Amino acid sequence: MKKIAGLLFFLMISISFQLSAQQAEGIKWMSITEAEKLSAQQPKKILIDIYTDWCGWCKKLDATTYKDPRVVKYLNENYYAVKLNAESKEKIMYQNKEYTYETAKRINGVAANFLSSSGGYPTTTFLDEKLQVISIVPGYMQADMMTNILTFFGENHYLNTDWNTYLSSLNSAPK
Repeated sequence: MKKIAGLLFFLMISISFQLSAQQAEGIKWMSITEAEKLSAQQPKKILIDIYTDWCGWCKKLDATTYKDPRVVKYLNENYYAVKLNAESKEKIMYQNKEYTYETAKRINGVAANFLSSSGGYPTTTFLDEKLQVISIVPGYMQADMMTNILTFFGENHYLNTDWNTYLSSLNSAPK
């Protein structure tokens, strides 16, 4: 009996450490160039987090929503996650084109592909497996909303259902 209790205790500690390690690992962020290459080998949707260093809501998104275990798990399993500094001064390759910082617009040209006409940070842009923009979602999102949106696009609900109908179905589902 002591051996079984000891074994169970060891298993519980081991599982606890594994879960902690996964959460500590966080989202597997990459560049848009890396995501494009990986998607060519193993197609997945891409989430692009467009931010700036000075944006307070971007920092809050990183500190809260992108630390939520549900968001981390779903994102890592179903998407390539891209961190894109809209004001990066580095050259960025995407779809065989080199993008640079545009001083007059104060933006790296690649970011303009993934922002709405009104701009604003943070912006979360979703691409399908063929690198086509599915949707551009401006602003900060709490973890519950981010999880709903990740699932809406990740499970292809957007192909057959509009967002409001999908959200209504979640709110009316038995708990």
